[in-house]
Amino acid sequence: MPTAKELREKRAEVAKRIQELADLANDEKRDWTAEDEQEWQRVNEEYDALTKRIERQERAERVAADQDEPVGDRRIGRDDFQEPQRPERQDQTPQVTERHRALAFQAWCRHQSGLPVTDEQAEACRLVGLNPAQSHLDVRLAPTEAVEEMAEIFRTRHPDAVRRELERRDLSVGTNASGGYTIPEGFVRSLEHNMLAYGGMLQVASILRTSSGNDLHWPTVDDTANEAVVLAEATQVAAADPTFSEVIFKAYKLTSKMVKISAELLEDSAFDLAAELGRMLGERLGRGQNSYYTTGTGTGQPTGVLNAASLGVTAASGTAITADELLDLIHSIDPAYRTDARFMLHDQTLLAVRKLKDNNGQYIWNTSVAAGEPDRIFGFPYTVNQKMPTIALSAKTVLFGQFRQYKVRQVNRIRLYRLTERYRDYDQEGFVAFMRVDGNLLDAGTDPIKYLQQAAA
Repeated sequence: MPTAKELREKRAEVAKRIQELADLANDEKRDWTAEDEQEWQRVNEEYDALTKRIERQERAERVAADQDEPVGDRRIGRDDFQEPQRPERQDQTPQVTERHRALAFQAWCRHQSGLPVTDEQAEACRLVGLNPAQSHLDVRLAPTEAVEEMAEIFRTRHPDAVRRELERRDLSVGTNASGGYTIPEGFVRSLEHNMLAYGGMLQVASILRTSSGNDLHWPTVDDTANEAVVLAEATQVAAADPTFSEVIFKAYKLTSKMVKISAELLEDSAFDLAAELGRMLGERLGRGQNSYYTTGTGTGQPTGVLNAASLGVTAASGTAITADELLDLIHSIDPAYRTDARFMLHDQTLLAVRKLKDNNGQYIWNTSVAAGEPDRIFGFPYTVNQKMPTIALSAKTVLFGQFRQYKVRQVNRIRLYRLTERYRDYDQEGFVAFMRVDGNLLDAGTDPIKYLQQAAA
C-alpha cells in the first residue's frame, strides 16, 4: 500500500497536468477540443480521488504511530522527568502559513537580480512549491462571490467607512481560492481592494469571473410589450413572442504597464513588498478597467457604459445642470429599473449638483444622517467616476439607472512577470501584470441606464 507521501507525490503530478490544461484553455491560438474536455474531467476526478485517499492514509498512519507509543512511564511525576520528543515523520509536511508565502514571494522578486536569497526564504520556497527562478507567477483572484461581497461594501457604505469595513473583513474565501498556496494573501487583498477603490464602474457593475477566456454568450430578452389578457371560452391564445438577443463577452488583454522597484527596497526585509506591489498594480488595473468600462468603444476593447446607455435628457444649457433636469432624468427610466438605481458623475459635476436647490431653497444633495450610510441625490445614491466627462458642450455628464445591468467579465487569473535585465543599469527591477477583461450593458431594448447630455450650444 502506498504511503501518504507517495500519494501526495502522485497528486502533484496530476495537479501539474491540470495546470497544463488550464493554460491550454486560456491559449487564444488554440480551440478547446472534446478530447481536452474529457481529459480535464478525468484528471480532476483523479485529483479528488487521490485527495480522499491521502486523508484516509494519513489518518491510518497517525493511528498506527499512536499505537506504538508506550502506555505509561514510571518516571512521570519525578522532578527529573522530561517528555520524550517524538521524531517528525519524513512524510509530514509543515503547514504553509502566510509568512511562508510572503517569504517565498520576496525570494522570487529578489532572485536573478544579484540579491541574496536567505535560508529562510529558500525554505519557504520549498514549502510552498515555488521556483524563485521562474519568469512569471499566476495570481489566482478571488471568485465571483467574494469580489461581489467587496463591491457591495463600496456600493452601500459611505466612502469614509469603506476602508475600515474592508480591513475588518477577510477575503472570505480562504487562502487557496484567494491566491493559491504560492501568492501571499496580502498581495491579493491589496490588488483586489485597490482595483475596486480606483474603478468606479467595478464598484457598481455586476462582476463575473471565469476560469478561461473563451467567448461568453450572454442572452438578453425584452418581454415588456407582452402582458396577460382575459381569454373568452373556446378562444385561441394569440402568439406573443419576446424579443431575444445576446451579448458576446470577449477577453481583451489589459496590462498594468511597468512598475519599477529599486534594489534597495527589494533588500529591505521590513518593506512589505507583496502588499505594496499589489497596491500599485491594483490601482493601475482598476483605473484602466474603469476607463474602458466608462468610455470604451466596443471595437477591440470593452463597450463603455456611456456608449451603451440611451439618451434620457438633453440639458437646456451646455455649461450648467438644473435640479429639474435631474428629476427628468430619473423619470426617464422605467420604474422597474429605478429599484437599486443610482447616479454616476465626475467629482466636478458632483460639486455643481451639490450647489443646486429645490423650489423651497433646500439642497437636493442629501447628507447621510446614519453612520456609514452614503450621501444621496434626490434620495438616490451616487458613484463618483473620474472618467466621466465634466460639464461642457454636448458632454454626457450624468448617468442614472440600474448599473447592475452592466456586466464585467474578468478571467480569474493575472499573470505577473518580473523583468530582470531591462532596468539593470538603473539598479531596478521591473514588474508588469496582464489580465483579460470585457464589459458591456445587458440591454435588450429596455434602456436600464440613461444619460443627461449638455446642450450643443
